[in-house]
Amino acid sequence: MADKKFSIEEFKKKYVAKLEDRTLDWNVLKFQEEINSKYRRAQMRYIGRGATANNDSNIITGENFTLSTMVLPAGCIGPLHLHDDVEEVFFVLKGNVTALIQENSEGEVHEIKLNARDCISSPPGIYRGVRNDGDDEALMLVMLGAIKPNLPTYPIGSELEELRKSRAKDREAIIK
Repeated sequence: MADKKFSIEEFKKKYVAKLEDRTLDWNVLKFQEEINSKYRRAQMRYIGRGATANNDSNIITGENFTLSTMVLPAGCIGPLHLHDDVEEVFFVLKGNVTALIQENSEGEVHEIKLNARDCISSPPGIYRGVRNDGDDEALMLVMLGAIKPNLPTYPIGSELEELRKSRAKDREAIIK
């Protein structure tokens, strides 16, 4: 079998994601914001679609993880949610964020203050969330440890969990 000639142009198309080619997606998590305006945030995907399985063709197709940036406006929250299959990393690039950690849906919510260049990794099976307590928007890197993570769940009985159940079939159709 003849070796295919390496092309840097093809490599760049497949493996390089430039900021100038991306836009903030304020709609990918809009379903949460429709339940409560404090859940407003935006995502900019770089590698993989993430747990939302948004059908974004302008990404690097990952093999083992997803990577995106997230803008969290002042006073807003990324609600408590649980990934049963992957760890999730939040790396604060700008701002002051409080990480929310809960062992189970009835347990105490623990708060961990994070500043610029602080990082938290939440293992599978632990509820996690983030809150921007600052006066300015926060910017974070978010990484999930699988290319197609399972859809996250929310605390039992919450409005978000009921909505997740109704959206699960739509997500499965997108990722197949």
